[in-house]
Amino acid sequence: MARRRRRRLKTKKLLLTIFLLLLFAVMGYCVYYIATIVRGLDDSRNDSFPDDLSELGIYSEAGGDALTDDASDASITNIALFGVDQREDEACRSDVIMIATVDKRHNKVKLTSVMRDSYVPIDGYGSNKINAAYFYGGPTLAVKTLNQVFDLEITDYVTVNFSEMAAIVDAVGGVRIDVSEEERLDANHNMIEQSAQSGKPVDTIEQAGYQTLSGMQAVAYARIRHVGNADYDRTGRQREVMEQIFEKGKSMNPLEYPALIKQMLPLVETSLELDEILDLAGIMLRDVTFEDLRLPCNEDLINGGSLVIDGVDYLYYDLDAASDKLHQFIYQDVRPAQE
Repeated sequence: MARRRRRRLKTKKLLLTIFLLLLFAVMGYCVYYIATIVRGLDDSRNDSFPDDLSELGIYSEAGGDALTDDASDASITNIALFGVDQREDEACRSDVIMIATVDKRHNKVKLTSVMRDSYVPIDGYGSNKINAAYFYGGPTLAVKTLNQVFDLEITDYVTVNFSEMAAIVDAVGGVRIDVSEEERLDANHNMIEQSAQSGKPVDTIEQAGYQTLSGMQAVAYARIRHVGNADYDRTGRQREVMEQIFEKGKSMNPLEYPALIKQMLPLVETSLELDEILDLAGIMLRDVTFEDLRLPCNEDLINGGSLVIDGVDYLYYDLDAASDKLHQFIYQDVRPAQE
């Protein structure tokens, strides 16, 4: 009996030792893995983006920094998203302007497109197309313009170059899109320019219909401007691609998220800290849905949205009305009709 007890005790000690060794190995791997993610973030994070809220157009009536009642809700976070066609270090306009909302109050991810030709005041530069703010002052002035025009308190941004966007789509295994024949032809034409810039062969879309698009194909689809209602439909395609990326993320095993974040971080420029990214990504563990909006809504257009100054066409609409609709969408979860 004593011999059996000693044998069982030795077995328990051996199993405990093996368990502890495995636990330490897993913990060590996790620390190493997080460290590699942090290194990836160091390459993409813009440390020069200001922390001073006044530099981002956020002020209180009393003269200090403060947030409105809506924006003080910590369960709702807005982030500016910019898509650019930047070559080397040249200044460029933001071809894509979106406001991404992580709404943990209503368990939704919301995406609002701001049309790039919107005629708005830009601090220090008079009134111009809103995409010129990125050209004049990079993400700082672009975020400041969004805050001042739409009465927001955005403090972070993400910028993606179109070439990197293709890699992001490939990272999630492509996106499912229903492509019309007209869209197919225009997208294939867009890929000729993309191919010349990237040095990669044209990834031709062979037929119309519902299909999985590769990164190059999805970017070419999102840049279509000669099919349908010009830039109005173009922003719709951009949001469609983003929604499909979201759906791919929802369908993934949550254990795959760290690897995906690690893969994506070097592809973007951002002001977000790693802990902020992980906190925002946590909404994907809920029963979360996706909603989108386009600004302006048709009813807010002035003179049909047309304004011509010195031969340049601008998109002209009631900015106050657009701001009200945006706040209702983001904070009250009310989606206005766009048509």
